[in-house]
Amino acid sequence: MLSNVITVTRVALMCRVVQLRLQWLSTMPVEIPDDRPRLTIRLRDGSEALLSPLTAEDSDLVEEGLDHLSVESRYTRFGLGLGHLSHSELEYLTNVDQRDHVAWGAVVDGEVAGAGRYIRIPKIGCAEVAVTVIDEFQRRGLGALLFEALAAIARADGVEAFCFVVVPDNQPVQRALERLDVKLTESEGLLGGKLAVADLPTGAHDAEMLSVMNEVRG
Repeated sequence: MLSNVITVTRVALMCRVVQLRLQWLSTMPVEIPDDRPRLTIRLRDGSEALLSPLTAEDSDLVEEGLDHLSVESRYTRFGLGLGHLSHSELEYLTNVDQRDHVAWGAVVDGEVAGAGRYIRIPKIGCAEVAVTVIDEFQRRGLGALLFEALAAIARADGVEAFCFVVVPDNQPVQRALERLDVKLTESEGLLGGKLAVADLPTGAHDAEMLSVMNEVRG
C-alpha cells in the first residue's frame, strides 16, 4: 500500500510542477500552429476554448516557466517548492506519447488557460489524473471540459479507472470529486481516491475529441 502511495504521489507532484509552469505561461500570448489538430468549444460565459493535444513542440515553453516564480509562490499555489526538474523528469513530462501519457492544452482569448493529463500506472491499475485551470479562466466550465477530453480518450483506449491524489487543503478539487461520488481516503498526509471510467457518462464532444486525438497519433 505504501509503495502505491509513493508511486501515485510522485506522478502527482510532477504533474503539479507542470501545472505551475502553466500558471506562469498564462501571461503569454499563444499561437497554435495552423497545422495543429484542435477543436473549439464554447464555454458557459460565451468565450471559446481551443483544445489541442500537447506535443513535444510545447516543451520549450513548459521548461522556462518555473524559474519565474519564487519558492514561496510555488509552495502556496501547489504544495511544493521544487526549484527545478531533472532532465529525466522534464523529458518524462514533455515527451507525451498520447497513449500511456495523455495530455490536452486549452487556450482562451489567445492565452494559455488550462491543461489536463493522465498517466497510466499499470502497477495499481489506474491512470492518475491532473487538471488545472488558470485562475482568471475558472468558473467557466473549462476544467470540466478538460476532464471530459481525458475521459473520452481513456474510455476509447480501455483505461479501467482514474485515480486522484489531492492535497488536503485543496477544497475545490475535493468538492469536484465528491460530485463524481469519489470516496477519498487519507494516507501519508494526502487524500486519494479512484473512479471507474465506465461509471462516467459519455460527453457531448467525445467524437470530436477522439477525432482530434487520432489525427495527432497518426
